[in-house]
Amino acid sequence: MLSAMSRKAVRHFFLFFLTTSPLLLSAQTTAAGGRGMFRVFSAEKVQRGSIFISTFYQTFLRTTDSRGHGNDHTLQLGLTYGMTHSLELTARLVPYQEDQIHDFGVPGDTEVGIKWRTPFSTMSLATGLRGFIVLPTGRSHNVPFEPYSSGKLSWGAMSMITLNVGESYPLKVYANVGYLDHNITTIFSNESTDQLLLGVGLKIPIQPFIMYTEYTGEIFINNKAVDFKDNSMRVTQGFKFRGPFRTTMDFGVDIGLSRNLNPVPHPLIHDYANWKVFAGFSYQITTDRVYGKVQSASKTAAKEESKILDEIKRKREQADKDLEEMKKKLEEGEKKPENK
Repeated sequence: MLSAMSRKAVRHFFLFFLTTSPLLLSAQTTAAGGRGMFRVFSAEKVQRGSIFISTFYQTFLRTTDSRGHGNDHTLQLGLTYGMTHSLELTARLVPYQEDQIHDFGVPGDTEVGIKWRTPFSTMSLATGLRGFIVLPTGRSHNVPFEPYSSGKLSWGAMSMITLNVGESYPLKVYANVGYLDHNITTIFSNESTDQLLLGVGLKIPIQPFIMYTEYTGEIFINNKAVDFKDNSMRVTQGFKFRGPFRTTMDFGVDIGLSRNLNPVPHPLIHDYANWKVFAGFSYQITTDRVYGKVQSASKTAAKEESKILDEIKRKREQADKDLEEMKKKLEEGEKKPENK
């Protein structure tokens, strides 16, 4: 039996392992899919062959905006696939989103993206690029309390930087800058709906959690009628906890930074939530076993091939030996008449 001191040491070691293990640090995905925090993306990517299925639920209660809108509930599903050592595929679906019109929540838009970890990356600094499209699958658009949506096919691009401050104290700093065009049919035209996507974050292990703080915002860049403080912005305080069986649990709170609007100065904007709480659950599916089977089959085939090659080599060596013996016998046979 372990002593009380030994059990305490084991417990602390276990908590430290949970907090700092590479599996935990690389098993964090955003609500939209893709490695990162809650909304801020990491320039790093998940392991090749890993699949993450994530679900996030956001809500605030007993809140009323200037137009009488009330409670809000949103359910999001995120998918992430580590395609290669440098590419990551992502998808976000919104099966339930309250639009303050219908009694029951309606589906939201769908986002599909791909992230590339560029070669200009080191152990301490990672850089990446992300491209994505937004499919207007939602029943309602420009939903109250949510960022602007146009109801049209949209596209966007984002650059990402992740800085690992130190190995002894694994503090990480994130920065995202992107562009979102809410109408792909008028690509690169100067529209009032184009948005600048901003995100910065800080992540640090606090046993037994990963704690992160991030700022994100969607800023209209070609609309002088919208002040900066009227845009959709928030600060998020979140925690991630590694559970059993390759699961990760998230929980946290959004604090809105947008100004309360009364009256609303522009039809593109509306009141955004002063606060929201969220909870998430992610499950990681690895193809290690599949790769293991392939590698095992390859090793077995290699062994069989090696045996065949060895047998061919042995027969060839034996044939060469037989030829040498035959050659010697012929030479000896030719020398005998000369001696007579």
